[in-house]
Amino acid sequence: MNKALSTLKLLISDKVIFPAFEGLFFSLFLYAVAKEIGWFKKKTRVVPIVKRGEKSWNYFYLAFGIISIILMQVINSSEALKGYKTFISLTNLLMLLYLAFFNSWFRNKIIGIINKSKTKEEQ
Repeated sequence: MNKALSTLKLLISDKVIFPAFEGLFFSLFLYAVAKEIGWFKKKTRVVPIVKRGEKSWNYFYLAFGIISIILMQVINSSEALKGYKTFISLTNLLMLLYLAFFNSWFRNKIIGIINKSKTKEEQ
């Protein structure tokens, strides 16, 4: 029983959760970059082009702000990787900056989440 408890404590510790969180965020970044350069696209000649309006850009600013606060809070509250938090923070913010303002796939996901939230019927 003690071994199971100690294993559980290790699995939910900062030493495991924080690198897993960072790995997931970096994987999301790599996937978004891959989508942007054309991997995982269906072979078609149709290329949709959308010019975002001011309302959409406000959503991107909001998403960047909320996600950056969450990222920084997770990094600052973690005891793992002390001494590297500045590098990790800057790297995460730069990746998020690219995702929120320059990556079409991620920006479309932001708009999709906002639209689903707005059209959701309440009971």
